[in-house]
Amino acid sequence: MSSSAVIVGVGMSTPLGLDARQSALVFRARKLNPEKTGFRDRRGFAIGDVRARRLDDALVGRDRMLELAAPALAEAARGLDPAEPLPLFLAVPERRAEAEKPLGPDFLAELSRRSRVPLALDRSEAFPAGHAAFAVALSRALASVAARADKGGRDRRPYAIVGGVDSHHDPAVLEALDDERRLHGEGAWDGFIPSEAAAFVIVGPPGSAPVLARITGVATGAEREEDPENPSIGEAATEVVRAAAAGIREHVPWVLCDVNGERHRVKEWSFVRIRNRDRFDEAKTIETRPYEELGDVGAASGAVFAAYASMAFRLGFAPAPRALVNLRSEGPARGAFVLEAP
Repeated sequence: MSSSAVIVGVGMSTPLGLDARQSALVFRARKLNPEKTGFRDRRGFAIGDVRARRLDDALVGRDRMLELAAPALAEAARGLDPAEPLPLFLAVPERRAEAEKPLGPDFLAELSRRSRVPLALDRSEAFPAGHAAFAVALSRALASVAARADKGGRDRRPYAIVGGVDSHHDPAVLEALDDERRLHGEGAWDGFIPSEAAAFVIVGPPGSAPVLARITGVATGAEREEDPENPSIGEAATEVVRAAAAGIREHVPWVLCDVNGERHRVKEWSFVRIRNRDRFDEAKTIETRPYEELGDVGAASGAVFAAYASMAFRLGFAPAPRALVNLRSEGPARGAFVLEAP
């Protein structure tokens, strides 16, 4: 769907930096630094990941994600003085291991307490759909902003918070990924480097200030169930990109995608680009793969990409004034959105 909403605040907490500005600048400087963990894979080798060194390595799971998310949420909301608590639409991981606990309303309540950001918990929601969950959350947030803007009065400048958080630094998650041979390491060249992050953006209607980026399009979809005789390779992803980029004239100048080196993700993205060759110019479209500088941040991907693009616009190092973000979950969810420099 088309959109005319804007981003007025961002916050990030990543292995690269303590806030959005630091994370964006270190990301730009290409400082990826995977390190060994205390966890071992099925062959006895130490598993490596990219993790926030400010956090104790013994901190894992839900508690670790809270520590990642709280400062990022507080940063995004800093300086904002809404008339009432804001709703939060949060992208969280798909369940990856039996021992992994889902993140629901209690997580949002605890996040509000730790960040000291008042949240309208009755209007907030977590979306456990992995990488593409942020696009779903963003779509819901924009609908919320539009609905409350129509009411007028105190809601003349309604805002919503959209974010994502994920961490692979958890023995249960790493064990499950290792069993599926998805971790990059000795003898597993098709795997990915696990990472972690949290990021948030504050969205509001046109006229809000200060504007860091304009949201001009967002689309979501779901791939159909796999049919061995008629496989679906990126059909929904193709349509999602096409819909999100509908308002872009000529070619997409800058694209950020969540390809992480795994063959099935690379294959789908290749199909999406080929089918949308009228939107992507091989000579002019600049492709950024944040994974190469940060590792795979899972459900935090969309939020991190949105915050990074917003900071690139603000600090003047964006390679183009418009960016398309493409997201693919391990499940059927697919999403894309477009940001423009203000």
